[in-house]
Amino acid sequence: MTSTAWHASGEVIEREELLDGRCQVVLDGESDGTDDGAAGVVFAVSLVWLLGREGAIPLSEGYVTVADDAGELNASLDAGSVEASEETGAAAVRARFAVDAADGDLTGFAQLSGDAVRGARVTCDIEVGTESWTGELRLEEIE
Repeated sequence: MTSTAWHASGEVIEREELLDGRCQVVLDGESDGTDDGAAGVVFAVSLVWLLGREGAIPLSEGYVTVADDAGELNASLDAGSVEASEETGAAAVRARFAVDAADGDLTGFAQLSGDAVRGARVTCDIEVGTESWTGELRLEEIE
C-alpha cells in the first residue's frame, strides 16, 4: 500500500445552516510540509451533517479535492462522523473518501489514474473552528 500524509490547515470559506436542518462547511487549505507529504499541496473539502444531535453525528455528504502543480484528484464521502459543538461552532471530523477521479501526476502517485483510482482513498482527521481548520489528510492506494 502506498500512502502519503499531509498536515494541512486553512480557512473555513463557508459555514451554512441549510433549510433542511443540516450544516454545510466548505474548507480551503494547504499542506505545510511537516509530514511525509510535500508542501504546497492544496485541499478543498466540503462536509454536510444533520444539526441538533449530540455525540458522533454521521456525515451525510462530503467531497475532497487534493491538488498540486502536477495533478489533482477528487473523492466522495465513503463514511465519516463529526462531533460538533453548537456553543463554540467547533467540530472534530473523521472521514474516509473514495477516490473518484485523478488527473495528471499528483506527487508520489503518478500511477494513480484510470482504473488505478479504484481502491484509492483519502482519510482525514481534522479540527474545524469557526474561521479556520487544521489536521491530517492521508492518501492511500490499496494494491
